[in-house]
Amino acid sequence: IIKEYAKKHFPSTPVLDYALQVENITTSKKDNLILNVDGAIGILFVDLLRNSGAFTREESEEYIKIGTLNGLFVLGRSIGFIGHYLDQKRLKQGLYRHPWDDISYLTPGNELGRTVASLDSINKKA
Repeated sequence: IIKEYAKKHFPSTPVLDYALQVENITTSKKDNLILNVDGAIGILFVDLLRNSGAFTREESEEYIKIGTLNGLFVLGRSIGFIGHYLDQKRLKQGLYRHPWDDISYLTPGNELGRTVASLDSINKKA
């Protein structure tokens, strides 16, 4: 739907056109390697920034470079997090906290990762 809308209403869609060419190649290799909604939204915002006439080329490239569009995806995740928080409050449950000893971080020289608990014990020794 958004691809069709952009094709009909945007001044031009060179980044979308390129992404659709890539999608043709990737889906010929594996059916599920599609241009998903998040990718399409990001691509279409780049096309708008670059081609709407509202921004100079330098302005649009600066906005892209500093990650302005990532805010859209952070906003969506934030709304989801707020929904989970309110749902757990409604159900009179505490906010879910994953066990510390089951969280791993990759650290230099440790490909398998270290758990937060082991990092915590290392920090206490220091």
